[in-house]
Amino acid sequence: MKTKIRVVVTGRGVVSPVGSTVTEYWTGLRDGISGVRQITDFDVSRASCQIAGMVQDFDPDTHFNHREKKSYERFTQMGLVAATQAVEEAEMQKLDAGSGEVGVLMGTGVGGITSYAIAYDALFAGKVERPIDAYTIPRIMNSALSSAIAIRMGIRGKNITLNTACSSGGNAIGQAFEWIREGSLRAVVCGAAEAPVTYGILRAWDALGVLSRKYNKTPESACRPFEKNRSGFVLAEGAAVLVLESLESAETRNAEIFGEIAGFGSNCDATSLTNPDEKGVAKAMKLALEDAEISPDSIGYINAHGTGTRLNDPLECRAIHRVFGNRASSLAISSNKSQLGHAMGASSALEALATILAVQNDCAPPTLNCIDPDPECDIDPVPNYARKLNIEAALSNSFAFGGSNAVLVIKKWKP
Repeated sequence: MKTKIRVVVTGRGVVSPVGSTVTEYWTGLRDGISGVRQITDFDVSRASCQIAGMVQDFDPDTHFNHREKKSYERFTQMGLVAATQAVEEAEMQKLDAGSGEVGVLMGTGVGGITSYAIAYDALFAGKVERPIDAYTIPRIMNSALSSAIAIRMGIRGKNITLNTACSSGGNAIGQAFEWIREGSLRAVVCGAAEAPVTYGILRAWDALGVLSRKYNKTPESACRPFEKNRSGFVLAEGAAVLVLESLESAETRNAEIFGEIAGFGSNCDATSLTNPDEKGVAKAMKLALEDAEISPDSIGYINAHGTGTRLNDPLECRAIHRVFGNRASSLAISSNKSQLGHAMGASSALEALATILAVQNDCAPPTLNCIDPDPECDIDPVPNYARKLNIEAALSNSFAFGGSNAVLVIKKWKP
């Protein structure tokens, strides 16, 4: 029987509402900092939800020249900064990026949505058409980020952009893991980026009735996963990127290893465009555990999808009970969306990185604002404060519209 290739994490990068280095990101999560703020970039006076998880002090001038700024949408800019962090941490100059043995796989949900709006306004918002920016097409492409990473890093292997809505980042990391494990690539730069906080997207999500409308004056209190009085999520932006590498490759070049991707479960509920299915969600977790060849008892922490909507939270908890039985009631399970908001396609990449850091540091980040836990959510949500505990392995859950589920098993690195 052929021995499975082990896949490890050798690089990490992040741009997020609670910090834009890995150290800042983990400190913000661990310390219970909220990145949800009033939206000030455009007029929200007619919107029911006026808050979002916004990246602060992101200055494109620090990272890009004039031509790059014109070419790259905000999601591409943030993703490229996160990728640069990850590649530098992994010391990828020691790999031959142009050999075809290194690839790029990035996820996004809406890509360059801002440029769509600008082009639309130029054509239709005034009495007379105005010219459209010549860079509109390269800015709106969903593949703009994966292409920009490959161009900047000289990566000539597989280059794919993946969109499965809110599970895009999780599926991108999982597919990258499979590429390496099957032996087709030595290393992959993978993750997701999203910058969906526009007036049109804000109003569209609100029309679905899933955004929190009650906390515009106290935005840090808005995201309340597993809480009895939860009222929905808020949008967010950000990017998280990992360098995954075969263990043999990492050891050959003496790379520092931050964790191991041990299993991946991906499936489709095939029941509804908008409503998750309990059986499908449970099946994704079971697939990931089977792929990692570990039992549910080996899992010490679950990073939940945890949107804070009335429907999602109890359904996810019931699905966890299907997999973990009575142990689900006492298993540490928290939601980063309580601190970050919901970054759509990037949320699952941000949460996968948070799970890696939780395992590495033996610490479960908190679920903020969980003051009065909902009895229908029969779990331990790690309410309000981080908790030190031994975590040898963890799950990172991501579930999306369209029923696309992605679950990663992340293990503590042990040589």
